[in-house]
Amino acid sequence: MMLAQTIVAALAIYFGVGAVVAIFFLGFGVSKLDDSAKGASVLFRPMVFLGCVTIWPFIILRWLSGRRINQATEAQE
Repeated sequence: MMLAQTIVAALAIYFGVGAVVAIFFLGFGVSKLDDSAKGASVLFRPMVFLGCVTIWPFIILRWLSGRRINQATEAQE
C-alpha cells in the first residue's frame, strides 16, 4: 500500500509541476519559440495543454535553449 501511495504522490507532483509549466509556457513562451503559434486559433492552447503537461521537462529544455522552430525565412517575409 505504501508503494502505491508513493507512486500516486510522485505522479501528482509531476503533473502538478507540468500544469504550472504548461500555463506559463502557453501564456508567454510558445509564441516566442514557434512563429506559427502567433496566429493560431483560440482553441490551440487548450488543445495542446495536456501534451505540455505531460512532456514539461522537454519543454523547459527547449525554452531554455531559445532555439526557435517554424521560423519565418526571408523569402516568406
